[in-house]
Amino acid sequence: MRLGLTEQYLIATRQTYHQGLTFDQPVRLQFDLETTALSPDEGRIFLIAVRDNRGLETLLEARQAAQEGAMIEAFLELVQARNPDVIENHFIHGFDLPFLTARARTLGIPVRLGRAGDGVPWTIDDGSRTPLWACPGREILDTLDAVRRLPLPSAGLKAVARHYGLAPDDRVYLEGAEIVQTYRDNPGAVRRYALQDVQEVDALARIVLAPSFALARLTPRPYSRLTRAGPAKGVLEPMLIRAYYEAGRPFPASEQGPQDPHRGGHVQLHAEGVLNHVVKADVASMYPSIIRADGIGPRQDDLGSFNRIVSDLTTQRLEHKRQARNAALPEAERREAHAMQDAMKLIVNAAYGYLGAGRLARLGDRGAADQVTARGRALLQQVTGALEASGVQLIESDTDGVYFSTREPIGEPAERALIAAVSATLPDGITLEFDGRAQAMLSHQIKNYALLRYDGTLDVSGASFESSRSERYGMTFLRTALMAVLHGDVPGVQAVFLDVMHQLATRAYTNADVGTRVRIGKTREAYALTRGKRKEAHLEAAWQAGLAFKVGDRLDLYVRVGQGLTVMTGPEGHDYDVKHYQAALVQNYATRLRKALDPADWDQLFGGRGPGLFDRPVHDMHVRWRPVADQDSTAAERRLL
Repeated sequence: MRLGLTEQYLIATRQTYHQGLTFDQPVRLQFDLETTALSPDEGRIFLIAVRDNRGLETLLEARQAAQEGAMIEAFLELVQARNPDVIENHFIHGFDLPFLTARARTLGIPVRLGRAGDGVPWTIDDGSRTPLWACPGREILDTLDAVRRLPLPSAGLKAVARHYGLAPDDRVYLEGAEIVQTYRDNPGAVRRYALQDVQEVDALARIVLAPSFALARLTPRPYSRLTRAGPAKGVLEPMLIRAYYEAGRPFPASEQGPQDPHRGGHVQLHAEGVLNHVVKADVASMYPSIIRADGIGPRQDDLGSFNRIVSDLTTQRLEHKRQARNAALPEAERREAHAMQDAMKLIVNAAYGYLGAGRLARLGDRGAADQVTARGRALLQQVTGALEASGVQLIESDTDGVYFSTREPIGEPAERALIAAVSATLPDGITLEFDGRAQAMLSHQIKNYALLRYDGTLDVSGASFESSRSERYGMTFLRTALMAVLHGDVPGVQAVFLDVMHQLATRAYTNADVGTRVRIGKTREAYALTRGKRKEAHLEAAWQAGLAFKVGDRLDLYVRVGQGLTVMTGPEGHDYDVKHYQAALVQNYATRLRKALDPADWDQLFGGRGPGLFDRPVHDMHVRWRPVADQDSTAAERRLL
């Protein structure tokens, strides 16, 4: 990689960011704009919500267009007065700063946000789809950058806040198109909405930015670059370069010549359907532990710096993980330990990928990567073999861990004892840990499952069960049906299905309930060049609506009766195509329950053929599971009694 001037300075001076600081010791300021349009050429700023972690929480308003300039100047003065070290928001790089600077430029106002000189922010093209903004003397952090790296169904602030339980009970929700009119009619609602936005950004930053803050202590890279930096090339490699610099040695050249394809790790689905009394066991940091225990590293790494860094960080990470779980420690210390273990986890988990990158990484070595995965497959087979020998039913196994069912309830202490007994058979440096339990699990596909926890909560994983393109009515059905399935309540599944079908038929849902939001990947001009040969449904809907769309725009669409896919202009309307959405309920949502039921039962419940003379009473139906290896054999089915 080519190191920037800041990275070179940090390496040469043996410094890193944030030494001796905790996440909340710097002054962190959040601000959010409310505007009359998405483009600064077409609209203006009418409200700015501002808060910081030193007690500030305020609103700046410009109800009249003539007041906008004074409001922007007041905001800039407020930033100088509060003197933050860090400025945060969700999509600050893609919206707030570009919009603010454009409006200030139009009004002839210098945007002095920094500490040094005139403090004007500037953009850096780092190859991402959104330029990175920088500001002298302050760090600019975008929570969206951090969220995009997480396996979440949506990256939007409201959705992420709900996912993490950050949204208050009185949260105000407004669609973008509603905000300006609501401000005219009910300004208090928009003021609460804007303040809640910055409150959620602060709370979200403590979760998604804290690992990058901790990471900045470990690697010679600026904090503001770490939310976008790849953990292998962007974090681990600078640490390796620093090790060679400090040793006074040239950094090795990458491997030359052809390399055989790298063989990955082991992934296997052992059972599908609904299984009770589920436990997860995890080989703690499997690949980093193998690298450490077996002394694996790149052949060209004469200093052994790769293995030393991974070994040291793995040891530290496990200690921080223990501290994060120690209820005797103050909450602030546990949060700090959790952030540190997350930061170290990013690096050590990237080590195997760095080896497997071959010539894309300066110290890539696919032979070494093959050693890691071969050892990992052997260990995983040892673990699954020992678990099977104990009488449990395996469900899913891969490098993230093993899910299994104990078949009968044995209690958490016995579950932990079982895992500890298997762990004792593993080589030194490799540990199998208890990593959670659930009343029941619907195993659908690899990495796609639903868990009913013992506290009654539902956890879902994978695009089969959660997607940003899912419609609200469908997710309402699916989550309720999953709860019924996991409780073994087939009549409950039928009841929620019939209820949603009825709500659709009577148009009890709104267009917003059945609509979906999509991101535009082409400009109107680019689509015009290909439209004659290939029409794309969502772009065609925008085209027919006469919208001047561009890359990055988001549209709310729904299937309108008699018109097909259409841009939504009336979210509270009810003119959706009932038959389309009833069919979609079956095809897109009920199909995700197939593995839980006998095929004939599923067809009877959702096939739409109406009652039959020889139909089974629904109360006689049961949820089922089957071993994947025998899934074509009806004799292999298991009934949950």
